[in-house]
Amino acid sequence: MLDPTVFFNLLPMNKIPLDLSSAWKNANLAEYMTILGIYVHAVFLVFAVGFPILVLALEAIGTIKKDNDYIKLAKNASKIWGISFAAGAVTGTLVEFGLVVVWSGSIALIASMAAAPLIIELYAFIIEIVLIGTYLTTFDVLKNHRIIHMLIGFGVLFGSNLSAYMILAVNAWMQVPWGTGNFVGQNILPWVPTMGPDVVNSKSLGILATALSNYGSVVLASPNAFQLLAPFTTDPWIAIVSPEAIITYIHNLLAAVIDSSFIAASYVSYKILKGYGKYEYNLKALKVTFGAGAIASILQPIAGDQQGRLLYEFQRNIFYATEGIGPNGGYNPILSFLLYGNFNHYFRGFNYLESLPGSNNPYAQMTIQASMTYEPWLHFFYYTMVILGVVLFILAIAYFGLYIKLIDRLVKAIFRRSTERFLIYGSFIGAFSGVVASISGWAAREMGRHPWTIYGLVTYPEVITPHPITIWFTIMIMLIELAILFAGLWGFYMIYLKNLKKNTEVVE
Repeated sequence: MLDPTVFFNLLPMNKIPLDLSSAWKNANLAEYMTILGIYVHAVFLVFAVGFPILVLALEAIGTIKKDNDYIKLAKNASKIWGISFAAGAVTGTLVEFGLVVVWSGSIALIASMAAAPLIIELYAFIIEIVLIGTYLTTFDVLKNHRIIHMLIGFGVLFGSNLSAYMILAVNAWMQVPWGTGNFVGQNILPWVPTMGPDVVNSKSLGILATALSNYGSVVLASPNAFQLLAPFTTDPWIAIVSPEAIITYIHNLLAAVIDSSFIAASYVSYKILKGYGKYEYNLKALKVTFGAGAIASILQPIAGDQQGRLLYEFQRNIFYATEGIGPNGGYNPILSFLLYGNFNHYFRGFNYLESLPGSNNPYAQMTIQASMTYEPWLHFFYYTMVILGVVLFILAIAYFGLYIKLIDRLVKAIFRRSTERFLIYGSFIGAFSGVVASISGWAAREMGRHPWTIYGLVTYPEVITPHPITIWFTIMIMLIELAILFAGLWGFYMIYLKNLKKNTEVVE
């Protein structure tokens, strides 16, 4: 590692070494409001990213079949799109505000590897703002020009997904700092392989990592700091094209479709069970919403498998924890077959990682200990996601009983119900399974690596603001986050549930 004293003369005059106890206290308090903020944002982000696909699918089917029922379904479903976009924008701004103000050391990331994706994300957000209002207000104006209206919708869909991809690319770079070559493996975590091409200035990266670990985010108060770190990378696009970014986006997009589709299907099923609206009309909605969730549920295991392979390759310690491989290692026939094509590969465990040359440095030891500490929770959340994913896969296969007689007979034989009736009840199971699986999967991804930190380079006491964070401040921010959540959910309730029994035509 480089000597952190090379940065000494660039620090402010009141330079003080990082007080770890104070930084940990600040970071622990800040993490509660950060986690809640991310999950609140995710509630609306799921609908903003996944629901447009449902809306456009309904409109496309209605246009092709010349069936006004589907157009009507698309128009009413687009209201959720609008509410989720507005609430997502508010919560996203709050999360980014917290990133800059509370986790101020992360500015170094924004000014280097994350600059390009975040600039593109801003333009993608502008595309959404410009087009979504047009799309939502021209359903009737462009009723004779449905293709043009759909093209506007696809423009919004492009903007929302481009925005999601860029944000997830930043998160993926924090998970796997692609473009740092052998730097992490040679200097910090000896079990980490080469992370893509070496397109960073090793001197700047070393100074950043060591200075933050010694002085915390206060180093960025120096006006000279960014002059030294300016030649950070020769490829500003590297975070966007990393394999971790690509598979993270696909995995999360499918999760968003699963969640929004099954939630919509459960709403339609509730109407059917209560007798609200025409059965044929509601059945059309159920087939499309459940069908979208079913297709995504079948594709998700493929994306999940690729995500797991990347975890095994680049974050071996977290992989061991999620799979419950103990300190001394052990055999796992299923994992062995998936990764190596045989059933008897031996996974060596945490003790092997600790025995590697160079693993006695403080950061490597802390990383291993954190993985071992969080292992029970990581294992629990990971396998909760996996088990519920299997449930979703079974529901997905059952869906095709609507079109394949063999599957229809299997559904009747196993569940003692027709496929249509099974889907009505299964939609509630799908909604629950999708939401819980998503929450568990994101928890497993972030746990042990903490928000706004960089795997192998920067820990979260190093990027937290040096200003004290009180418990009352944390409570106040969490209350604001919850208020935004309930305001958005109240909007959904007022439009879709409040007058459901009295006036089904409004909500159909």
